[in-house]
Amino acid sequence: RRALATRVDDDGATLPGAAFSILHEDDEIVVVDKGAGLLFVPGRQPHKADCLVARLASTRPELGVAHRLDRDTSGVCVLAKTKAALRTLSKAFQAREVRKTYVGAVSGTPAADGAVDAAIGKVPTPEGFNRVALLDEASGGRPSVTRYEVLDARGDSALIRLTPLTGRAHQLRIHMASIEHPLLGDALHGTAEARDAADRLCLHACALEFAHPATGERVSFESATPFDARGRAAPR
Repeated sequence: RRALATRVDDDGATLPGAAFSILHEDDEIVVVDKGAGLLFVPGRQPHKADCLVARLASTRPELGVAHRLDRDTSGVCVLAKTKAALRTLSKAFQAREVRKTYVGAVSGTPAADGAVDAAIGKVPTPEGFNRVALLDEASGGRPSVTRYEVLDARGDSALIRLTPLTGRAHQLRIHMASIEHPLLGDALHGTAEARDAADRLCLHACALEFAHPATGERVSFESATPFDARGRAAPR
């Protein structure tokens, strides 16, 4: 079991053994199945240089980022290989024309399928940092909506499908914690019990659907969820 993100020896860099695989590649885009523990973009400190973008850019000099996944979130993501593709993808994400679907394992079981409509913004901490959290719109929070659907209930935990209608940082993690069903393995927004229930953040981008930037044709890519309702590794 790897160390959780609350451990003092986790400095936020890419974790040992973190990897990725390519699901699709053509002249305009590369679609990747990113493993948990792999930074998407480099951090400010030198020890955070290793990331998905750096690994891909070594042979793709014009690689562009239209969206991203958290370090500890796994699953499907798309990157642009040309400036034209980046412009098109960026506009599609901003216009909410990209369908993103996630699966998460959460503490407890929601009573019914539903949605969380709660604004998210940056809140200063006593240490002088900013942390994303629930923040009403009057105080600067941005509207945020997440739909969720129970897929498999196991009493003290459940597997759920998550569909974000907006794209805020940590949105799914914050929203599920706000209704007292934090994601298992979440070291930032969950309870200590939920955090310690899994050896990784149980959040996976299982599907991504968008218009191909060159053809306009709708394309979809999927990745099997690597954990079950209890946060344990699932057969792949």
